[in-house]
Amino acid sequence: MLELDHVIAFLPGPPEPPAGFFLDEGARHAGQGTRNRRVRFPRHYVELLWIEEPGVEDLGFAARCAREAYPYGVVLRGTPPDGDWRRHTVPGGPALAIHQGTPDMPFLAVAELSDEQLAALPHRLTPPHRSGATGIVATRLTGATPPGPRLPGVSLTPDGAPSMRLLLDSGTPLLL
Repeated sequence: MLELDHVIAFLPGPPEPPAGFFLDEGARHAGQGTRNRRVRFPRHYVELLWIEEPGVEDLGFAARCAREAYPYGVVLRGTPPDGDWRRHTVPGGPALAIHQGTPDMPFLAVAELSDEQLAALPHRLTPPHRSGATGIVATRLTGATPPGPRLPGVSLTPDGAPSMRLLLDSGTPLLL
């Protein structure tokens, strides 16, 4: 089983909060050279990520943040489907299977969890958003080459400029 964990918008620098949404303080990714802030929901989040220490990052995020590669990504939870994956352990974090795609594909990773572990995941307490949203219903990535595996709750359109549009359970769209 696979389910959405979070989506990523790779940015050239620190973000402004999207209108109607609360951004947490985020985290610095030790050993990865990146920093983030997040729009959190009980089961998902939107990660706004940028390079804080150039030259340290090793996952190809610098090109994505500079908009030299597709600037959005998807992280799922569960068991990786068949395909070309490499293993990566986030320093102080989870083990990920990272899809070996091309720069015109979204970054794609799977936090490896069994179905039992998925079922046992607690809901996070999150501050309420002014928009009333409590979760992501669907994600549309435009201008992306599909990575191959089916992505639950994510549709990809190869035509157009790169963009990410989230449909939230409140009916409020979030365009990144």
